[in-house]
Amino acid sequence: MRGVWARVLLLCLVAACGTDVGHAPVARIAASPRAVPEQDSFQTEVTLDGRASADPIDDPDGERPLVYTWEISGDDLRVVRGRTSEPVLTITLFGAHPATVHLTVEDEDGRTSTARLQLQLTVRD
Repeated sequence: MRGVWARVLLLCLVAACGTDVGHAPVARIAASPRAVPEQDSFQTEVTLDGRASADPIDDPDGERPLVYTWEISGDDLRVVRGRTSEPVLTITLFGAHPATVHLTVEDEDGRTSTARLQLQLTVRD
């Protein structure tokens, strides 16, 4: 009986070692421009670009799509182009406060990664 349990245990260990646990993707944000004038009143368009995000370990060729979720807080905003579920989003800000941008990307395995970017304010002369 002891030999049966040893084989079952060995089989379980081998099966567990062969399980592909996967890795989280990498979220990356580019913004242009990185600052808007103070009290801009939604005049300056800011393009947020998450296309450099990737899943380099599990999908090095970039063949599987990522799911994108943008969240912007800290200032009033308007979406000019795109959606908060697309890799590129263009917004305008009121310019009362610096805005914080979060981009969360999710791979096909349900693993996520979040990047953060602070949009600054410039003072008008």
